[in-house]
Amino acid sequence: MNDLNLRSANLTNSIRSAMRRAAEQALAEERRGGCRNPVACQVEIRWHHDPEHTTTYDGLDLSENGLRMRSELVIAEGLTGRANFTVGSMAFDRPCIVSWCRAFRDDCGRITHWEAGLRLI
Repeated sequence: MNDLNLRSANLTNSIRSAMRRAAEQALAEERRGGCRNPVACQVEIRWHHDPEHTTTYDGLDLSENGLRMRSELVIAEGLTGRANFTVGSMAFDRPCIVSWCRAFRDDCGRITHWEAGLRLI
């Protein structure tokens, strides 16, 4: 493959990647169509791959069937576990699955934290 064809293929792949990321973000935003209520709670999760340990996250908002939370580390989409948290006088103890996870960056492009969407099952 000559240099021009290689550059064209790289550009095509780059454009496809950018379009795929934009589509994934748009789909994630569309799934958040329901009413979301801001919360400030600690979410304790026992992940199925490591049931002996509990990991704690900051709950940010709650919807009819899900929870958005903040994490210092990336959380794999599709990861399953059991979430325990209390909002006001309501206690939750529900199976869950990670629907999405995305990085938040500062003005210099450094990742400051991650946010993840849990679907409560």
